[in-house]
Amino acid sequence: MSKELSDAEIKNILEKIRSEYKEHGSLNPKAFDQTGFETRYLQVLKMRGNIGKFLSEEIAFLEQLKGKFQQLVAKKEAAKGSTLNRIIDESMEKLEKYNKIDFHPVAKLELRYFYGAMVSFADTELPVLINIFKGTPEYSYLQDAVLVVERIGITRRGMPSLKIQEITKSLLDANGNPILIEKVSQGLLRDGCLALKNIAQSIKDLTAKNRINPDLLIQVSDREYPKAYEVYNGKKFGTSLNSISERCKEIIQDFRMNSLLGMES
Repeated sequence: MSKELSDAEIKNILEKIRSEYKEHGSLNPKAFDQTGFETRYLQVLKMRGNIGKFLSEEIAFLEQLKGKFQQLVAKKEAAKGSTLNRIIDESMEKLEKYNKIDFHPVAKLELRYFYGAMVSFADTELPVLINIFKGTPEYSYLQDAVLVVERIGITRRGMPSLKIQEITKSLLDANGNPILIEKVSQGLLRDGCLALKNIAQSIKDLTAKNRINPDLLIQVSDREYPKAYEVYNGKKFGTSLNSISERCKEIIQDFRMNSLLGMES
C-alpha cells in the first residue's frame, strides 16, 4: 500500500475494514474486535502515525483472521468456543516468547504479555543503561523514558509495578465496559512503547555524536541484577547499546505499535 493516501482512499479503506468487522463480528465479536480497531486508529491519528502503514497492517491482520475463521467454518468447528479462542491465540504468536504475567482477570491477553516484556526489559536491559549513563550529562536524554519503564516494569516485594497497580484500578473502574478497557490497554501499550522508542532514538543520537566510549566494559552487580549480569556483564558499551536498541524495536514491533509511533518495520 502506498505510504501517501488521499483522503478519499483512506475513507474507502476505512469503510471496507469497518464493514468486514461488522459482518464477521456478528458471528464472533471476540475474534473480530471492531472496538480494538477503532481505538488503534484514533491513537494513530493522535500520534500522527503513518496512516498508510497502519491500514496496510490492519488489512493484513484482518485477512489472516478471516482466513483462519473460514477454515474453521469449513471444518464445522466454528461453533466450538475453544476453537474460536485459538484464533486470538494464533494472532499473538509473536508475543508467546515473552513471559505472561496474569495480574488481573479482566486484563487482555496482549496486556499480560506486554507487562511480562517490560518486566524482562527492566530486569535485563535497564540496569545496563543506568550503568552506562547514570551520573553523566547524557543521562538527561534518557531520564524520562527510563522513569516510564521503571514504573511499568519494576516490581518489589512480589507486588505489581506502580503503573500496573494504576492500570488494575482503571480496569476495575471500567466495570466491564469494552471501550474503556480497550482505552486503558492501548494507553499502557502506547506509553510503554513510546518510552522504548525514545530510548532507542537516544542511543542512536548519542552514538552518532560520539558521546560514549564504545570500548568500555559493562560492570553490573550479579547480586543486584542477576539477569543483566548474565547477558551483558563484561561486554562493550557499543555492543550492549546496540543490543538494547534492537530489543526496544523488537518489543514495539511485536506489539504492533510501530505504525502508531511512526516507525518503519
